[in-house]
Amino acid sequence: MKGLIYREFYLSRKTVVYMFLAYIIFVLMITMIIISTYAGNLAKNNDSAETREYLLSQMYLYAGLIAMAGCTYGHNDLIEKDYKSRWQLYSYTLPVPEKKIILSKLTVRITLLLSGFVLAVIAEFIFSAAGKVPASMEHFKNIFVMMCVYGAMCIADIPYLLIMKTQNKGAAFVMIFFVPLTAAIIYGAYKFEKFCSAEAARLYPDMESDAGMMKVAMPYLTKWRDIFLWAGPFILIGAIMIAYFWGIKELKRRRY
Repeated sequence: MKGLIYREFYLSRKTVVYMFLAYIIFVLMITMIIISTYAGNLAKNNDSAETREYLLSQMYLYAGLIAMAGCTYGHNDLIEKDYKSRWQLYSYTLPVPEKKIILSKLTVRITLLLSGFVLAVIAEFIFSAAGKVPASMEHFKNIFVMMCVYGAMCIADIPYLLIMKTQNKGAAFVMIFFVPLTAAIIYGAYKFEKFCSAEAARLYPDMESDAGMMKVAMPYLTKWRDIFLWAGPFILIGAIMIAYFWGIKELKRRRY
């Protein structure tokens, strides 16, 4: 099993390194912009404080997405390449049980996901230090929720891609089911925005519309975040268990 794990890591290295470089460039760029809002050219602008506050409140999420997606994308690409190179067919002849094959893939995927989580946390510390503010526990909670939700999806990709063989085919098939869901989410977001706008106009008529809407929306968003904060680990563990047994079943089906 150690050899299988080493193989998964080794063949995923290029994509992971490329995405890691993208993460470094993004973090450095945002850090320089944050510093510039009080010690550079942007400090001359009247809205430099607002710009810095916006960057500190949002950019850690993008850094987290780049880190987590970057660490796991290369592994998805590997499964597709295994089919193209015929390695997947050859692996069926190896005297290795299906459990070890799936465990090796899950081990690598979870390790890469946790690496992305650590990078996201590091980005939050870097941005906070650049902005001369303490690191936010709320941001760490958001990063954890993001890891659980995204992790559940990317771990479920393992048995799914074993079935679909290519990422394009898998994405196309998923879109069939996600189009109605996406439409429902967009409609729900639109209705929520209208609700927040109306409540902001009623409760905070003296505030700017965006600030008032955010003040109305935050209690609801925080409540949903807290729900996922507790449910997220169970969702992630459930996805791991499903991927494990589903992957074993799929490998046995293809082997025998």
